[in-house]
Amino acid sequence: MVSFNKLGRLYLLVSVVALHLLPTPAICGEEKNLLHDINTYRKVLNLPVLQKRDKPSCLADKIADDLEDMHCDDFRDYYPMPGSNSKIPNFQKSVDKCKININSTKDGVIMPVCVPKLDSDALFSNYTKSNRFTKYLNNSKYTIAGVGSEDDWMVLIISTNTASGDFSSATSLLAHAWNAHCLLLAFFLTALIVLIN
Repeated sequence: MVSFNKLGRLYLLVSVVALHLLPTPAICGEEKNLLHDINTYRKVLNLPVLQKRDKPSCLADKIADDLEDMHCDDFRDYYPMPGSNSKIPNFQKSVDKCKININSTKDGVIMPVCVPKLDSDALFSNYTKSNRFTKYLNNSKYTIAGVGSEDDWMVLIISTNTASGDFSSATSLLAHAWNAHCLLLAFFLTALIVLIN
């Protein structure tokens, strides 16, 4: 018979492993502040808040990484458009690294901004007082966000909560869920075998 002490240790071990398997969204200070400020702005306009998601955040991080060596003036003429944008350096490479099916993502808007030292007031003003961004930020159909930053660059990505705005295909989401389920099942079976022996 298995003792209570062994079960307690097993439970502790399973809990620790399970917690490490769960995704934990981490947002840096400037990114967290920007998303908070944008959501406060949207609340004032009676718009739904933007929910942070991993796929658009991954893409925002990769784009910010690719922009870090560019001078702010080099990207001044960028104009955000829903869907993919070939003007962004290494765009397809970033999409591939984040495992996004860009062919099914047409409602995402990528909005990079360059602000020296990522000053929070200047960032907020760039997003909320510029016509190039407000037409998207003021639109209630956008409910998902991803934020990434590097040096003087901040990238905000917003999208809809529809099949054409989710930044991944349904099959890839099911595949990731199945892989995690199989891994957890294998762990429990291994732990059970160790306890029995």
